[in-house]
Amino acid sequence: MHTPDCAILGMGYLGKPLAEKMFENGSRISALKRQSVSANLPVNLHTADLNHPRVFEADFWQTWADKPLWFCLLPPSAVADYPALLAGWLQLARNFGIKHIVYAGSTSVYGDAARPCSEHTAPDPQTESACKIYRVEKLLRESGIPNIDILRLGGLYCAKRHPLHSLLKCSNLTGAHRPVNMLHRNRAVAALHRAAVTPAGLRIRNIVEAQHPTQYNFYRTEAAKLGLPEPAFNLGDQSGGKTVYTVYGDFADLLL
Repeated sequence: MHTPDCAILGMGYLGKPLAEKMFENGSRISALKRQSVSANLPVNLHTADLNHPRVFEADFWQTWADKPLWFCLLPPSAVADYPALLAGWLQLARNFGIKHIVYAGSTSVYGDAARPCSEHTAPDPQTESACKIYRVEKLLRESGIPNIDILRLGGLYCAKRHPLHSLLKCSNLTGAHRPVNMLHRNRAVAALHRAAVTPAGLRIRNIVEAQHPTQYNFYRTEAAKLGLPEPAFNLGDQSGGKTVYTVYGDFADLLL
């Protein structure tokens, strides 16, 4: 499959390994990061204050004009007004005639209610961050750009950056028996790349590992792998949580 030239908004936790994968498969890459970063890749990398009201008038965007595929990996916490920034970014994409956008969203749009959640489940965003992500999903769906991929990613983890470290700072943790909806960073990058090389109109997919152990079992297993203590869960807490899965087969093999 042909890997197109691309532009990446957000060169952090997912952006750097994604750029590596795209480059290894023949893509020319432009990228934007909020702060300076070293990247041992031939990437046309710029930094910018995304909160600046005239950010989209900057000259460096011209290096994005000939990239038919754009990624958005930027989290809501990155800017003051996330939906407004992405609205401006999408307008720029339309002005350049971009044909394909891949957006790294989140399963947080389903809320916290204990229920199974597929792509056919109505979202119920409850946090400020989830509400902003869902508003951007709406902007993407209504953008008129021919190919839109909205990938609702599970909770990201890898050995270098693991949520276990935060849990170890707490005691009497709730949710011991809730199912996890996790996604290793390598699987996330593989899914982003697959979306990039298989444009298919409007596509919304849950990208979550197929197995859903309880939080207690998941984190004690991860602690053993990393040589860290087990987190202190309150095993008496019987509260439940959502289980996110995909009903489609186009990414399922990456999630086993």
